[in-house]
Amino acid sequence: MSCTKILIAMLVLFVTSHLLLAEQPSTTEPAVIAATDTESLKAAMGSQVIVEGYISKAAWSRSGRVMNIEFLDSVLLGAVFERHRAKLDEAFGGDLAAALRDAKVRFKGKLIEYGGYVESLKGRPQIIINDASQITILQPAPPPATQQQ
Repeated sequence: MSCTKILIAMLVLFVTSHLLLAEQPSTTEPAVIAATDTESLKAAMGSQVIVEGYISKAAWSRSGRVMNIEFLDSVLLGAVFERHRAKLDEAFGGDLAAALRDAKVRFKGKLIEYGGYVESLKGRPQIIINDASQITILQPAPPPATQQQ
């Protein structure tokens, strides 16, 4: 076999192996960002992220079209739209908002800029929740205090 044929065969193998590797999806998860780390949140805008923190507020809007989620001591927002409410409520014991309130969670999703109607929230980072797989409850909310008699 001539040197030229060997070089061509090696080049074909090299290019083919690189193309196959490039098509493999990444199996590594992104690093976890603390919800209180504003600089890291800003740096990760537009990327898939995992964010961890405590929920301070989770409530449906008066219209019922969106659940607004706020993290404790954080600029980060979460949102769930009405079309996903039933499946998410079902996945979290019948009431996602109640399951999230005061819980320590991880949200997984694309970090985008808030684009809703509330002017004071514009520009803040937000994760849209469409599926239960995007939410991990690390520490449930403490039970309500019982009254002593």
